[in-house]
Amino acid sequence: MDAIITVENLQAFYVLEVMGERKVIKAVNGVDFAVLRDEVYGIAGESGCGKTTLLKAIFAALEPPLRIFEGKVYYYPNGERVDAFSLAGEARRKLRWTYISYIPQGSMSVFNPVKRLRITFLDFLKSHVGGKREEELLTLAREHLVRLGLTPQVLNGYPHQLSGGMRQRVAIALATLLKPRVILADEPTTALDVVAQRAVLQLLRDVQKEFRSTIIVVTHDMGIHAQITDRMAIMYAGRIVEEGLTKDIFARPLHPYTRYLIQSLPKVGDKNTKESAPGSPPSLLYLPPGCSFHPRCSEVMEHCVQEIPPLKKINESHWVACWMREG
Repeated sequence: MDAIITVENLQAFYVLEVMGERKVIKAVNGVDFAVLRDEVYGIAGESGCGKTTLLKAIFAALEPPLRIFEGKVYYYPNGERVDAFSLAGEARRKLRWTYISYIPQGSMSVFNPVKRLRITFLDFLKSHVGGKREEELLTLAREHLVRLGLTPQVLNGYPHQLSGGMRQRVAIALATLLKPRVILADEPTTALDVVAQRAVLQLLRDVQKEFRSTIIVVTHDMGIHAQITDRMAIMYAGRIVEEGLTKDIFARPLHPYTRYLIQSLPKVGDKNTKESAPGSPPSLLYLPPGCSFHPRCSEVMEHCVQEIPPLKKINESHWVACWMREG
């Protein structure tokens, strides 16, 4: 297995002090998976299941109240295994944006609203590319934008002067400026219309093909996963409940939660009422015993209430955490 990121028993919790009481929100609660080179890996699930926290942990962006209680995240620059949480100072800066980059949710949070985009690109390049004059750095930025099918004229504008879709594509261009091996994209099409979504997804495909990057995409939209991901994981209440090739998961979803997610997708010509999972996700502060999905599951058994199901290998590429699949 040619892994570029591995996650081992990761537990990333938010620790809060509320009215003198310590509260622990178990956002990522014992997650294991590996992402392979040159693939698009998707992470799906409803809002509040821990997807964004998982991306932050992979990027080693650990700011209070987020803390790592247990587990490891490993990078593989130059074929050597590196503990992401052990990196600090200059060592972390060298890997950021060259080996791994991050596109946060909402493109306005990427750019300074009172600076022209040219200044943002220049500041970024100055901090990572030494020994070049400003005009040389701007030439690098312009060439990169053209290579991705964008106009270099956007550098002369302010973020608010761009449409949401264009601003998101420029954010992707900034995150890929140094041709990172791994790109983390958190809800890259949120709040965009369908035309802008298509343009953003096409750009992600082009980036992956052009630079042979590995992309980890987080989105609740199963339709996006069906379009661009090679493999995917389904998250629920801080855990991965199913993982496999995207085509296999859509053809034969094994976890009841996954089936609900796929059934909710609209289909051309289908006027039937879509069935979604009853109820709502549990609070990550007060998780139910056993399988966290059991209060919403139509196939619940007594064992589901008592014990958390392990993520079990069904075949070479498909894993599921469900007591219904035992045996």
